[in-house]
Formats: sequence, structure tokens, C-alpha cells
Amino acid sequence: MAYRTVDIEHGGGSLATVWLNRPGHGNAIDATMLDELSAVFGELNIAPSLRAIVLAARGPVFCAGVASDENPGHVTNPGRPEAAAIAALLDTIHACRVPVVASVQGDCHGVGMALVAACDIVLAAGQASFSMHDASEPAEAMLSWLARTMPARAVQRYFLTGERFSAFDARQLGLVHEVVAADALDERLQIMVGALLRTEPQALARRRQLLRQLASRQPDQAV
Repeated sequence: MAYRTVDIEHGGGSLATVWLNRPGHGNAIDATMLDELSAVFGELNIAPSLRAIVLAARGPVFCAGVASDENPGHVTNPGRPEAAAIAALLDTIHACRVPVVASVQGDCHGVGMALVAACDIVLAAGQASFSMHDASEPAEAMLSWLARTMPARAVQRYFLTGERFSAFDARQLGLVHEVVAADALDERLQIMVGALLRTEPQALARRRQLLRQLASRQPDQAV
């Protein structure tokens, strides 16, 4: 199907790249993008030949969070059903049967950070910055995902202050795996994706299943 706010590129059947495609709005997530992302990941999750998914964004900003009040179909109030839909989307991304790699080429704010946290592997350009900047964000969905990747004290600080922090800080805090120069991001992404595609599919599926199981257990239960 055709999408208005999202693009999909298929690479030989084994790789799909999902592009956030509202560059004129900083790829802020409105109701349409929310619906389309949910549909895209639902569609990709049943593609039998798929081995990996890349989540990327058009334009200079990766994701500016939720759309502002000025945009039709905005998603702002945490008490509205849209917040539950955002939480469901994050769960869908995390539960994909194939690995999802985020390529963060620019600034990433609010729920955009939760999108990144829901992915398996995260690469970021050195000039990217991050923040939990907007009190109108669906905070519960955002915080629950950031708490899985970042130390609790760091989440506390940046949620309360709304400060921006760098891609290098994000790596130190566990949100990002690697930081590279902007002009090297695509090359590093191809290397990372190549490593995934070379892994035997059933072995990769077993590894992902094990990681999901361990994530839901206490250390002694996991052992």
C-alpha cells in the first residue's frame, strides 16, 4: 500500500529500510505517521524472506517527538488513546522477529528516543543530539522504554530538566551503541547490517528469542 508519511525500501528481499518521511515537520509523529508505522512494521513482521529492518529518517532531523498542537491529527495528551497506540507501536518494533537497526542521522527528541530504544542496535551521527524536551509527550510510553536502556538516574535528570545531550553522551548512557561521523554513517550501517544478514536466520531467531526471555526475568531467574 502507499504511505504518506513513511517510505519503505526493499533490498533484495532480505532487508527493508523504513524511512520516517515528514522532513518538513522534523519527522514529528502525528496520527497518520503513527498509524502508518504500525501498519508497516506489522506488514514487515510477516514477510518470510526478511532478515533485518533499518529504521532511518529523511532530512536533517531524525524525529522531533510528537507533532505539535498546530498540526492536524496531533498526538499530545498522554491520557488519550493515541498514547496507547504509541506504546503498542514500540512493543511491535521491539517484538519484530528480525533485528531492527536504527540509523540516527540527526536530532532525536521525545518519543523519537523511545523509537530508538525499542530497536535492537542503534548507530548515531556525531552531531545528533537527544532530549526528553516536551511535557506534552506521552511520558509513560517514553519513560518505560528509556528506562530499559539508560540508567535510572540519567532518565531522572534528563526528564526533569529537558536538557539536550550529545550522541557521545547517549552512547555512554546505553541508548546508542556506536557514534560515527555523519559521512561515515551509511558505510557503518551497511557493515552492521551485513553482519546480521550473514548470520543463519534460525540461529538469529533463537538469539532474539533468548534475549527477549532474559529481558523479562531477574538475574537469578535467568540463570
